[in-house]
Amino acid sequence: MTISFHPDIATLMAFSAGTLEEAYTVVVATHLAMCEACREQVKRIDLIGGAFLTSEPEADMASGALDRLLAAAADDDIATRAPESHADVPGPIAHHLPDGLDGVRWRWSGPGVAVADLPSSRAGKGRLMLLRVEAGRRVPEHSHGGQELTLILQGAYRDRFGRFGAGDIADHDEDVEHQPIAEPGEDCICLVAVDAKLSFRSRLVRTLQPLFGL
Repeated sequence: MTISFHPDIATLMAFSAGTLEEAYTVVVATHLAMCEACREQVKRIDLIGGAFLTSEPEADMASGALDRLLAAAADDDIATRAPESHADVPGPIAHHLPDGLDGVRWRWSGPGVAVADLPSSRAGKGRLMLLRVEAGRRVPEHSHGGQELTLILQGAYRDRFGRFGAGDIADHDEDVEHQPIAEPGEDCICLVAVDAKLSFRSRLVRTLQPLFGL
């Protein structure tokens, strides 16, 4: 698998620091399960963060802090573990999709477009979902109300930034406007995290947007 597009360094730093919203954390973790280069990058960021911590003044630990730390360390480290898969999806989202992508219950969200929301905690502000665009279909031109992370799981699409295939991730903010076009031959399925609705250029699409749920 050749991966050409990766998360912004600021996104990886926030992931390492544990300050990303839950939905974005899941998307980045899934990309890391597919991308060895970014796993190595996060390891380097973790080392730098650890060096800064060791330079801080010592402080008293709360009661039970060591036990909680050791328990957390015993869990799988999604940032550095080797890629694993369940069916046709990477490990970090396999528990959401026990039957793989073929078992997803899609909801119509416009001509040639379907979505499936993935559960997340109530504390999270972002929305985590799967997005499927039929092969050869254009998504209406749009911008974003906030940050959007889009990870390609299957198929590919093209926009003004290039071709995004399996493993590639688009890390966009509110300044980006684009029109993805799914490549012919295979539906494009993406794992997406957003914190605001899309802003469509077309007045007609904006009018129908409440029906689409995007």
